[in-house]
Amino acid sequence: MNVGFSPGGFGFGGPQGAMSTQDFQKELKNQTNEDLINMLGDPKLSPGAKLMIGKELEERMNAKGAEGAGGAGGGEEGDGDDLKKLLKKLQDGTISSEELKKLSGMLGVDVATLEKAKGKEGGQAGEGDILGG
Repeated sequence: MNVGFSPGGFGFGGPQGAMSTQDFQKELKNQTNEDLINMLGDPKLSPGAKLMIGKELEERMNAKGAEGAGGAGGGEEGDGDDLKKLLKKLQDGTISSEELKKLSGMLGVDVATLEKAKGKEGGQAGEGDILGG
């Protein structure tokens, strides 16, 4: 499934007809987990867009966990932290094969799909700043 935006053109209110943050968030909700993972693997995607994709995946996982636990909560926050760490490692290209399997199970996405999205550049400058604050 193709996404209706240009990953390099996404910005927070920038000119050049960039998609707004709200429009981008709405578009993310229409994507499958596999589509979102594939988007994360795009080196042209801005760090802010990657952060929003990570949040969307986390929200989906938390909603899935709440359904499975009958809405009782449980360890959802810990699972969200794990997801954030694993997604960061995936983007940085530092994720182990065991962690890939764990992330695959969390998201319901094939390990092969995660391998394709795995970062190869060892992290981009500025990415940590956005994720940290």
